[in-house]
Amino acid sequence: MAPIARAGTLPAPVPVRYPSWRAWRAETLSALPPLPLIAPDTASCPDCWGQRRIWEQARNGEGLVPRVCEGCDGAGLVRTDLA
Repeated sequence: MAPIARAGTLPAPVPVRYPSWRAWRAETLSALPPLPLIAPDTASCPDCWGQRRIWEQARNGEGLVPRVCEGCDGAGLVRTDLA
């Protein structure tokens, strides 16, 4: 049975019949490499591990409260090209 896949973009994809799944894969393969998760000149903050906040003990001693990381100013990333 020939595969039928949806092709196209907005407003609605159109069903297209392909002779085989290999033909569909050959047409839909991405030629571009995946984008990096973060910019090349940045890294996760070593103080907060990229979480943007640091949990510390509450003043009354009951539980933890978050505070903004001073290492990255709450961004979660630090620049590595500045030395």
